[in-house]
Amino acid sequence: MVRRKLQKANTVLLFCFLIIVGLYYGSSFLIPLTFAIFFATLVFPVSNFMEKKWNMGRVVSSFLSTLLLFIGIGLLIFFLFRQLGVFLNDLIDRKDDILGYLNSMQVELMESTGFTVEQQENMIKEKMASILQGIQGFITGLLGGITGILGNFFLVLIYVLLLLINRDKFVDFIMKYISGENKEEAREIMQQTRKVAHKYLWGRIQVMTLLGIMYTITFLAYDLEHAGLLIIFGVIITIIPYIGPLLSGILPILFMIIFGGSSLEIISFSILVIIIQLIESYVLEPVIIGSEVQQSPLFVIIAIILGGALWGAAGLILFVPIFGILKIIFDHSRELKPLGFLIGYERPGAGEDFFEKIKEKLKN
Repeated sequence: MVRRKLQKANTVLLFCFLIIVGLYYGSSFLIPLTFAIFFATLVFPVSNFMEKKWNMGRVVSSFLSTLLLFIGIGLLIFFLFRQLGVFLNDLIDRKDDILGYLNSMQVELMESTGFTVEQQENMIKEKMASILQGIQGFITGLLGGITGILGNFFLVLIYVLLLLINRDKFVDFIMKYISGENKEEAREIMQQTRKVAHKYLWGRIQVMTLLGIMYTITFLAYDLEHAGLLIIFGVIITIIPYIGPLLSGILPILFMIIFGGSSLEIISFSILVIIIQLIESYVLEPVIIGSEVQQSPLFVIIAIILGGALWGAAGLILFVPIFGILKIIFDHSRELKPLGFLIGYERPGAGEDFFEKIKEKLKN
């Protein structure tokens, strides 16, 4: 009996190890495909609506849905890079101010350490070759990354189009591996998984939109420089739990400190940004996204770390909803239900009732 249990445990560990190895070495193939699957669940209701209400063919409705996705993401990328270009041009225009600030830093460094300005310049010259090499490597990597992102973006769109066109075929393919008595439950699991994935993505878009509105009002009220860049970046980065909201709040405060503003303005602005972050994390997300994919903070952190280690930046975005979908699958499996309970997050009763009351009021 003990030997059989050890063999079973070893089999499970080996299976998990093989999955992790496969995810790591297959990342170049799996990342675009996973993005495409999530985006397909997002635009599936649009394609389905066109087919049923407007009597469009499957290919036409899938193409138009993919086109809408392309326009939405394309506009977001366009405005992000446009605002980034404005920011870089502003840095070039401020080069005299930057040089003056660097000179003052050199003087302060000389007063605190005893190194003269000439000694500091000699030290910089000695390191200049490695610095230039590092900058060159960074620019090369950045250009390569942008090219890779654009290439993967179009690959994802092709995947989305094909997934929408052949969606019934993929469902039938899965059902062929399910025994007769379990077909109904398997179909229910697939429908629930699709609904939860769609609700997570659509809810995330709604939260990001409301966050962008609050940021826009606050940044314009304080006349914050490069507000457009900070709004777009701050909204996008919040898709990464914990890390995203932290960066989304810190950067505007740093810009407020660097580009001017009295102490009172900086303090009041910082308080408003913190309040916005609290509203986004503790009001908007629970009310709009709901508890279906809510995970315990421990497993959210595990998902972020594991995703970042295996898939880099893409893993930071994808692994949290992937864990949420796994939770749904576990909840519908008798053997794996304890894992779903472990991953899930149960709020205290009072807090849960509070959020349910807010939902009911918004619905009414």
